[in-house]
Amino acid sequence: MTIKHALLALLAEEPGHGYELKNRFDQALGEIWPLQQAQIYNNLRILEKDGLIELDALVAQDDLPDRKEYRLTAAGQQALATWISSPASGSRKLRDDLYLKMMTIVNVLHQPQKLSDLLWQQRDIYLHQLRDLERSLAQAEAVPDLLTAGLLEGAILHTEADLTWLDRMEERLQALTQAGAA
Repeated sequence: MTIKHALLALLAEEPGHGYELKNRFDQALGEIWPLQQAQIYNNLRILEKDGLIELDALVAQDDLPDRKEYRLTAAGQQALATWISSPASGSRKLRDDLYLKMMTIVNVLHQPQKLSDLLWQQRDIYLHQLRDLERSLAQAEAVPDLLTAGLLEGAILHTEADLTWLDRMEERLQALTQAGAA
C-alpha cells in the first residue's frame, strides 16, 4: 500500500483537509502503518499535481494559513479502483536497506567482521518489533478486531521469518569465517 492510495480511499469516502485526513488515517490504519503529518501534506501535493485530487474548498482561518479541503477527481477514482483490483507484488525485495548494508560491508568496505555486529543489532530490532506486534495483536483480539488481528498476525509471521533468516545468515557467516581461518 502506498500512502497516496490510502488518501485516495479516504477522499473517496468524503472530502477532507490534511489534519482531518491524518486523524482518519490513524483511526483506520495507524495501528499497522504509523504516519507523520508531513507525509500527508507531501502526498496531497503529489496527488493534486497528478490530477487525482482537486481543491474542494479553501477555508479561511484566524491566525493560521487557509485550510485546503480536497476531493477525489474522476482520475483519482479510477486510480483507486485500479489499485484495489490489482494484486500486490511480492513484498520482499532485494533492494532492501539491510541487504544493501550487508553487501556494502562485505563487497565495498571489505569488512566482513562488521557483518556479525549488524546482524545482532538487526536481531534486536526485529525482537522489539515482534514484541510490539504481539502486544498489538492481543489488543486487537480483545476488541475483537478480526481484520487488524489477521494483519498483525501476518506481520508477526514475517518478522519471525526475518529472525529465522538472520539465524541462517549468522550460520553462513560462521562457516565463512571458519573456512577463511582454515
